[in-house]
Amino acid sequence: MQGKPIIMQIEQKRCFKYGGAAFVLSGVMFLCRGILEFIAGVPPSSGVEILAWAESEKLFLSFVSEVLFFGAVALIPAVFALYHSLTGADKIKSVIGCGIIAVVIPTLIMLLIVHGRLVYPVYDIHVNSPDVAANIVAIYYGGMHAVALLMAGATLILSISMRGVYGKSIVYLGFVTSMFDIVGAYPYLIGPALSLVCQILFSAWFVAVGVKLRTLP
Repeated sequence: MQGKPIIMQIEQKRCFKYGGAAFVLSGVMFLCRGILEFIAGVPPSSGVEILAWAESEKLFLSFVSEVLFFGAVALIPAVFALYHSLTGADKIKSVIGCGIIAVVIPTLIMLLIVHGRLVYPVYDIHVNSPDVAANIVAIYYGGMHAVALLMAGATLILSISMRGVYGKSIVYLGFVTSMFDIVGAYPYLIGPALSLVCQILFSAWFVAVGVKLRTLP
């Protein structure tokens, strides 16, 4: 019977270790996505121009879909470990915050499927209609707007619940990140440079949480 708590502690430590690594990986992937979109530039406002833009920036847009996929999948073990690390601190807030991120994961995967249609053909079917191209861009960036707002709420709630576990520096970074997530939800208003800054803060919070999670006892 005495060996059972020890085994549970070992399993929890492994959960924190791999979950923390997944958080770091996800943060790096989201940063890569931000850099790639910054290089690719802002999408034009007309369907014909979007088709030309997608063709000229095909390489960067292709990698956006790839890194966003890995970033979203890495969030699955990351949010699982994060929830377990916070259940002893503030269970209600940890359920709400981690639940919001859990909702974001499938949303991201669906958005990248939509985004991929700009650059990846399916059964040799290429997007060559200006209206379809404009619709894809509208759905993707509109969806990422919703994701940014959801993550702003999740980051704020989780940061409040982290006060006794993760330390003040990560908590304050989370507060700042949540504010910039709201700002970053409007890339068409703030421009690409500030959008990249918002993405850097978003990724930095992920990496900071992941590094701390790996070292939790």
